[in-house]
Amino acid sequence: MGQAVESILFLKDKARYNEIATCATQFNAVYNGNNIIQDDIFHIVENYTRKHGIPFELLRYPVADQELCACTFIRENRLFVFVNAAIPLAKQIFAVAHELFHIYRYVEGNDTELSECGSILNSSTLDEEATATEDMEANAFAGLLLAPADRISEQMRIYDIKRGEIALQDILMLMEIFAIPYKALVLRLFEEDVLAGGKIREFLSFSPEEIKKQADLTDRAARWLEVPKTPYRFGTLFEKIKRAEQMESVREERIQSDMEVINVIKKSIENL
Repeated sequence: MGQAVESILFLKDKARYNEIATCATQFNAVYNGNNIIQDDIFHIVENYTRKHGIPFELLRYPVADQELCACTFIRENRLFVFVNAAIPLAKQIFAVAHELFHIYRYVEGNDTELSECGSILNSSTLDEEATATEDMEANAFAGLLLAPADRISEQMRIYDIKRGEIALQDILMLMEIFAIPYKALVLRLFEEDVLAGGKIREFLSFSPEEIKKQADLTDRAARWLEVPKTPYRFGTLFEKIKRAEQMESVREERIQSDMEVINVIKKSIENL
C-alpha cells in the first residue's frame, strides 16, 4: 500500500496511536469544542500558548523551498513557529497542527527536545512518510485533531457518503469540510475503517494534478489546494509597531524607518 501507509502510527504502534487519539480528543474539548478547525488552527496554537503563559510568535511568509513546510524553535524563552506560506493552504494547516503536537509535548510532557533541537517539518514527513517516532505521532495527532472520528461520521451521514462506495468526489467533499491534505484524509479514512486496503491503493494512485483538476471541476476543496495570498506575518511585530504609533510612544520617523526595514526583508524573501 505504499510507504505513506506503512509509516503511519496506526499500523506501527496501535496502542500509542490510541493514546494520541485520547490526547487529541481531550485537546479539542478544551481548546476548540465541537468546531471543525480548518484554518482556525492558527488561532488555536496562539490561544494554547497564551493560556500556558508562553511568549509566542507566529511567522508566516513564503520561501521558495517547497520541501520546507514549517519549523518550531525556542529562543530566550520565546516560542516561534514558522509556516511556509508558499505551500497550499491545506498543507499549511496540517503543518501547524503537526507542530502543535511538538509544542504540546514540550508543555504537557516536559519534553526537552524542542528547546534543545527545535523541530523542522519537511514535505515528505508531512505526506505521512515519517521515519522518526515523534513525527509519526505528530502526524497522527494532526489528523485526529483536524478530522475527529465523530465529525467524520457526522459529515458522511449529512452528505450521504457511504462506506465501501466512496468515490474521488466524496474524498474531495470531505477535504472541503476538513481542510487537510488529500493523502492525510485518505489515511484518516483508513484509520476509521471507512476505506479498505484496495481502495487506499486506488486513491493514493491519483497524481496531484488529477486531484487538482477534479477539485476545480467539482468546486470541492479547490481553495485548500491553492497557495493563498497570505499577508506576511512576522509574529507580533506589526502589532507592536501599530500600538506604538497609536500611543505616540515613539517618533514617526522611527516607525517609518522600521516599516522600510520590514519592506526590505519582504523583498529579500520574495527573491529567495
